[in-house]
This record gives sequence, C-alpha cells and structure tokens, in this order.
Amino acid sequence: MTKKILMCSPDYFDIEYEINPWMSTKNQVQSIEAMDQWKKLYDIYVNKLGWEVKLIDPIEKLPDMVFTANGALVINGKVALPTFRAPDRQPETKLFRKWFEDNGYTEFLEPKYDFEGEGDALLWNDTLFAGFPWRSDQACHNELRDFFGIKLVSLQLADARFYHLDTCLTIVDKETVAIWPGAFTEKSIKRIHEIVPNVIEASDEDTLAYGLNAMSDGKNIVLSDKAYGLIEKYRQKGMNVFTVPISEYQKSGGGVKCLTLELRD
Repeated sequence: MTKKILMCSPDYFDIEYEINPWMSTKNQVQSIEAMDQWKKLYDIYVNKLGWEVKLIDPIEKLPDMVFTANGALVINGKVALPTFRAPDRQPETKLFRKWFEDNGYTEFLEPKYDFEGEGDALLWNDTLFAGFPWRSDQACHNELRDFFGIKLVSLQLADARFYHLDTCLTIVDKETVAIWPGAFTEKSIKRIHEIVPNVIEASDEDTLAYGLNAMSDGKNIVLSDKAYGLIEKYRQKGMNVFTVPISEYQKSGGGVKCLTLELRD
C-alpha cells in the first residue's frame, strides 16, 4: 500500500533541552551522521517503497521539528494539531498548521488538553489507540473521538522512558500489533489483547533499541537496524524488512516513526 507522509530535514537537529529521559545536553548529536541516517530513511520510503514524501521546512531553534509524528494526527483529511506540554516545542504548532493550510487542509482541531500528535495516537483499522499520561492528557481523547468520529481506546503508559505510544507499540498489519508489555499497565495490556488478534511481544533489548518505533504498510516494515529479534520475527511472518540506523535520533528519544507523520487524506 502506497503511503503519503510528512518529514522534516534535520538541518537544525540537536539537543538544546531535556524533556524526556533519553535527552542529555552532554550527549550531543553528530550532525553529519544524523543527516545520513535521515537520508537513508527517506531513500527507503521514496526509492524502495514508492511512498510519497512531503517536506516541511526545518526552523532554527526548533530542533524537534524533525519528529513530524508529533506535528499532527491526520485521518480522512482532518487534522488534529498538537498541544505540546513542553514549552520548548509549543512554537511548532503554528508552523505545522500553516503547512497544512498551505497544502489545502481545512478541518482542524487544536485540543484544549495536552496532545502530541501521532506520537500518542496510532490508527489500527477503524480503531485509534491513544496513549497517556506522560505527554498527552487522557482528557484529550474525548476531543479526538468527537472530532474524528472514531472508536478510541485509551492506553495508559507505565514507563517514562517510553513516553509516547509510538515508542512501545507498532501497527504491523490489519491483524497484528507489536508491543513491549513493560510500557503499559496491566489493564491496558489486557485491552490490547481483547481487541487485536495477534500481539507480538518485543524483547527488552529490541525495545531499548527503539525497534517498536517503526513504520509498516502491512507488507513492508521499516525499523531500527539494532532490533534483531523483531527483524527476525517480521521476516518469519513473510514481511519485507527494511532497517535503518537511528542512533542519533535515539539520543533525543526518537526513531523511525517519530521522523514520520502519515497523511491520511
């Protein structure tokens, strides 16, 4: 399935502040390597998978704009914009809104409560899995449900290292998701198993390698080159597996999915 996605070049990507357990201003990004890793991901999307990639301009002093997954949630052409909890990221919202307006989108939601885009909201078939509480408020889930007119399942995250839902849950295909159980409350794990027929459980090692921060179209999956166990599981499942190094982005708590916003028009 051909996807349409939004990315942002890492021209200004570095660690200017600390807003999650992975970030340290003493562990700075290697800019040349970060650009090389981003280009490898872009190349996989465009030249190997044939996906359509749109670009939003990077802005100096907004290093995390590279993580476009937090810039919106787009379903059926409707756009829920982020209400960032961290003041450092709040200026991004108007820039993402302008990009969407310039590209013909007209229906917007700016949630009253904290919400960090597709980083905390993953669409599986006709169900939206929405995470809380580290960066998004559970109260925003009602806003999303009403705006999109969609079934929504709230999932409570339990490990601050995996502060966004997309760091610990992958939408693999119409029958399958992958998770790291340690990132969720028991109630949330039970809910996932009640809804999804096939649930792959990632190892601690693969999760710490950000292997669950991945992009899939059901037949092809793109993930961290260090998530060896998941790579093998997906290959055994018959999927085409594409791997990419994401070490520089993991310094900021990001990976493949964080760098990718799906535009569901």
